[in-house]
Amino acid sequence: MRKLSQTAENNLPDRQFLLLAMIIVLSGLVLRLLHLDFSYSNDELSALSRVRFTSFSDLVSKGFYVDGHPGGIQVFLYYWVKLAGMNEWAVRLPFALAGAFGIWVTIKLFTRWFGQAAGLFSGAFVAFLAFPLLYSQIARPYGVGMTFCMIMAWYWTKLLFDEKPGIIIAFAYALSATACMYTHYFSFLLALITGLSGLFLMKKDRIYYYTGAGVLAAVLFSPHITITLNHLSIGGVGLWLAKPAWNWPLLHIASVFNNSLLIAGLVVLIIIIQARYFKSEPNISILRALSLLFFILPMITGFIYSRWVNPVLQDSVLIFSFPFLLGFLFSFSAGIPKRLVLVMTSLLLVAGISQTVFINKYYSRQHFGEFRGVARAICSWNQTYGPGNITRAISVNNPWYIEFYMNQEDACGTTFSQYDNRGGSDLEALKKILDEADTPLFAYAWTKPVPPEIRDMILARFPCIVETRNFSGLSDATLFSDKNHSSCKNEKTKTLYFSLLQTDNPDPGSFPEFYPGYEGKLSELPYDSDDQLAASVEVRAKEQLSGAMLVASFHEEDGKTLLWTASKFDLFTLADSISSVRLSIPVPENDLYHKKMKIYVWNPQKTELEIRSLTIFTEPFPEHSGTSANQTRK
Repeated sequence: MRKLSQTAENNLPDRQFLLLAMIIVLSGLVLRLLHLDFSYSNDELSALSRVRFTSFSDLVSKGFYVDGHPGGIQVFLYYWVKLAGMNEWAVRLPFALAGAFGIWVTIKLFTRWFGQAAGLFSGAFVAFLAFPLLYSQIARPYGVGMTFCMIMAWYWTKLLFDEKPGIIIAFAYALSATACMYTHYFSFLLALITGLSGLFLMKKDRIYYYTGAGVLAAVLFSPHITITLNHLSIGGVGLWLAKPAWNWPLLHIASVFNNSLLIAGLVVLIIIIQARYFKSEPNISILRALSLLFFILPMITGFIYSRWVNPVLQDSVLIFSFPFLLGFLFSFSAGIPKRLVLVMTSLLLVAGISQTVFINKYYSRQHFGEFRGVARAICSWNQTYGPGNITRAISVNNPWYIEFYMNQEDACGTTFSQYDNRGGSDLEALKKILDEADTPLFAYAWTKPVPPEIRDMILARFPCIVETRNFSGLSDATLFSDKNHSSCKNEKTKTLYFSLLQTDNPDPGSFPEFYPGYEGKLSELPYDSDDQLAASVEVRAKEQLSGAMLVASFHEEDGKTLLWTASKFDLFTLADSISSVRLSIPVPENDLYHKKMKIYVWNPQKTELEIRSLTIFTEPFPEHSGTSANQTRK
């Protein structure tokens, strides 16, 4: 293939092109520096918790050998925080700068490949879209990895297509490919795909340069091979990440364009303009195909691996190849008149930034779980009510994550009775904490999804919600109290059904398996779908572990079960004392409104129970539950 050349006919003057490019880059830089001090995400705190070592060997063995990511970013953070400290703005600054530099390299690369219009359009989208913006604002591998991939592709292009590529270009290509390999395994994958494709494009006069660069990159990565082999042997995110649905690729493409009709309209407008001014350029056809290939192959590879081996596919891991989608979409733009290029670039910046900042409300949205806000809520309650009057529990992946922010608050050194809850024995431990709590207040916070039973367990003992600080369903802190508190946020409960139950046991040694409850249709009750449906029973259990359950189920007329959910008595009751057992009942939309509903007590072990009353009621929905969103419990 001959050296790439740009179509000069529709080129902007150099100074005008440079001015436009700089405006795009500076716009992207400003967007990346704004509000850079938001609370660290869980992923960032995980990384920062693993840089607190006194030796490099500990950093390797405890910092990233067990992590699942290559060690490049972790090593950088290890030294950077020693210099800059742990302040959010300072830690993230180099990542934001790298993300802005990636805009410049994107413009240069696609200008070289497809002409000025493609470079400017691609750079503008990278500058204002929320997807690359967000991942350039956090101290993680994604934004900086995208920049490394663009640099790698730039030197790959020069090495293959410059008239006289020297050893310096080959060395730069090797270093940038190595940077991709050390940053993330998906940027590694893109570097591998790019490198292999180059074998089919190189001329004879650069075989030694190209293969030598590849060998050098492999040698530079060789110290990491044993670590990578260990990463491949562990579960990684597949331990908690679900398999992608079949429509995941389409949802991903929609999300990277802000899920916005306006942004989609801009893309369609450019495609129409490209069709109007299209000029056939055979010399760039191979690059157009490669641009599509470089975007789609990592997605296909990740999708297949995630479906049939181990789930790894997330939006973030495809950011490295994302610019190539833009390059492909705008690769037909070389024939657009230069004045129209100027107008379209200006329109893209104004409309795109407006959509991201004002319509999409990028800076006021909660993008990740909140830790600083949760810590401040707990500390403010300690100061208002006294730490000795509050029992505290939290669900967090690592106690250090919340302690990092608790220690930043004045005189707020506090502890939690529980730091994580994944169900099972953790729920039993929480029950013990609740049963033994001798304080009038109970604070519960979560920064990740928690079992749905937790809220019912707490409300059964502390029925008053004093205050809730919710962060868009990604984190939450709620202060509960006993019935004696002066103000309750959840007072607006509405009783739909109440029954005093009389248990008739003619044989003192025999207790029924099923207790009378409610059977009917939700439509027969004064139910408001804007509220949470719930049920509770007042019960005296002879044994603490009775095995009984408060059950709610919905059925078709033929008896087919549509939904079955239950609360275990064992998480609520104490031996030989009156307890309240609660069950929040999921009612998705109005799908179950006219179906047969049963609410009853199931006593499979036929243990001694005295069911005193059954109440069906509604209460205001929690803003965001933090659970697996009303999934059926069994």
